[in-house]
Amino acid sequence: MSSSSGRRWGVGGTKAGTAVTELAQAVGGRGIDRVPRTGRFDPRRHRRVPGLLDLWLVCGPRGRPALPTEPDRPLDAPAVADLVRRTGDAADDVRILADDGARHADLFTEVAGLLGHDVLVSPDGADIRQVLAGRDSDADDGPLHALPLDRVTRQPMDWLVLQPPDLATPLPGWFAMEDGLVRPRTGVVNLPLATGVALATRADFVARRATAHRLGASVPELVTVSVTARFGGFLIGDYSGTQQVRDAGHLAALLGELPLYGADLRLWLTWPSEPDEQVKLVAQAADLAEITGATVWTPPPGGRAELVGDRRDLRALDAAGGVAAWQAHRPRYADGPSAVDATADGMLVPRSSRQRIVVVADAQATAAPAGSTPDATGPGGTASAGTVSAGTGADGRGAGRPAPGARPTLAAESRRAGRYGPPWLYPGQQVNVATFEAFVPVTGDLERAATEGVPTAELCLVAHLDPRSAPRRTDLLRVRIAPGGAIPVQVLRSHVPARLQYLLGAPDTYLLPAGRLDRVQVREAFRATDEDGLRRVDGLDGGALRIRSAPASASSTGLPHDVTRWPAHGTRRAYALLPARSRGLAPGWLPLSRRRPAPRAGRLLVEVRVPRGRTVDVGATADALAALPLARGRAERLRQAGVDLILTSRSYERVQVDRVHRARDGVWETVPGAAAGPLPVVLRGLQSPPVASPSTSS
Repeated sequence: MSSSSGRRWGVGGTKAGTAVTELAQAVGGRGIDRVPRTGRFDPRRHRRVPGLLDLWLVCGPRGRPALPTEPDRPLDAPAVADLVRRTGDAADDVRILADDGARHADLFTEVAGLLGHDVLVSPDGADIRQVLAGRDSDADDGPLHALPLDRVTRQPMDWLVLQPPDLATPLPGWFAMEDGLVRPRTGVVNLPLATGVALATRADFVARRATAHRLGASVPELVTVSVTARFGGFLIGDYSGTQQVRDAGHLAALLGELPLYGADLRLWLTWPSEPDEQVKLVAQAADLAEITGATVWTPPPGGRAELVGDRRDLRALDAAGGVAAWQAHRPRYADGPSAVDATADGMLVPRSSRQRIVVVADAQATAAPAGSTPDATGPGGTASAGTVSAGTGADGRGAGRPAPGARPTLAAESRRAGRYGPPWLYPGQQVNVATFEAFVPVTGDLERAATEGVPTAELCLVAHLDPRSAPRRTDLLRVRIAPGGAIPVQVLRSHVPARLQYLLGAPDTYLLPAGRLDRVQVREAFRATDEDGLRRVDGLDGGALRIRSAPASASSTGLPHDVTRWPAHGTRRAYALLPARSRGLAPGWLPLSRRRPAPRAGRLLVEVRVPRGRTVDVGATADALAALPLARGRAERLRQAGVDLILTSRSYERVQVDRVHRARDGVWETVPGAAAGPLPVVLRGLQSPPVASPSTSS
């Protein structure tokens, strides 16, 4: 078989697919509930996915795959692998464009092993079709995406990923699958570890995926990051196939969602052999410790970390390949000893003689060995209520602080468990399975926070086991949390909004979501003193913990940050009713309406085009908050006042004016000469200055 023949049937060419959104629209996005519009597969109109080599094969003798040009000559695995090597890039994955591809899973799995890359095949019972974008659409004239379609139901089916047999794992592949379509991933290449992340490149993706799956969580106190050391820095790859050497600051930014502050970070890497590069990498490890606040553990310079398969753990080796101890790079302001110790056999193990702070009868905080058992906890393993330390804390912040609460046992909830409240908190989080006590920071009136609700713009509250973790000179509520009421921040299974990512470095921090506040009771309150201590406040009734809308200066009109946005898609028309005489737009927010209001004398009716997500849907937000009875807000009052949509001032410039009308004789009349443009610019030329009231001093 000639090389030209192989290139002829390696479908795709050089025209890369650039319309991923067009692709998603073609099949209706996630959760398809209708039959997509498809056509027969035509190799001349096939759209190539970057980084994926497509092979068009047909059914040959005895049902074996064959080339369309040689349908009578079946292909075995070495022949397919040889065709791939001569046709495409050695770094590409392979997709087999053939009906019922899974019927030959053994053959194509062998191909994956020969190539060292994933092979994508269609499921059994699927025909390969091409997605047509829509009726009478110009997009149908261009390249079309391949789609496995169920032969009976005519619904899309996802491609099956066959991994090399010696490196097979349940971890995902290089591409994303959605509704039968293959699309490139974006961002930094990373793979999940039991307690950390593995950073990979296109060249080592398959191997790192296999080793990442083999690493266990034998030392839960450790956060592990697998990364390649190169030229005295860290090699970072992205899903476009490019890679760059980055410094410790960039690596720390990439690891921003891991709970690193005060933790132990183990770098799974191989040191460079050049002495000057080793010196640079030592400096980078020290910088990483300073930036993250973590103790960074590395193998000794010149050595490497080796996976011990039978223990599913990492062992440090020196430059000669002998067992060596891990080396620690401590930040200058590390608080207390590390949670792990390096052993002579090259392992990292939990510290067996860690010291902890306990509270004794005379209220003096002293250090005691881990084996001692003074009575520092109340019933059920919670900290004794009302115990206050009279000595200076370990951080030097002063006397008069209540004792920290005991850390609760955790367990993952079922994805069908009750809702949490914040929309970014996905189902199935880790929650407490035993009652425990913690401290909630409060700004503003402490007594009102205890009885009416803690003021916040979030649909959750933050609680700390140790009162010293709260901001200095902050009032606190001590609360008792029943099982399922708290989510530990350090094991969150959601993408945390940027405004809350500062919490991720605190190991004793918990979220109390609004949907679970019925499990949280206020026990007592503490007011901050000028001496940086806390004084107990008497007279609280111990009711349920609540959330109260933050002031308008903290959130839009006193609504939470997590509101329902409108429009959900595209650009929609809305109306603003503005005074004809004014000095401009309101400085905070502007009410809009989806329906044209009745004419009103002295007002301008402005028709605007609102981009996706630029306004708050008051009605939908009120409905969402109604399901959270312990989170009080202004959404329902705004709805009762007739407010439909809210446009905040930071979005004024993003809203475009189409037309402007003025009320005359009970009807809206178009204002001639009103140019289209951003809302503030158009209004500036239409509104008249307000009429000044007569002076009473003349």
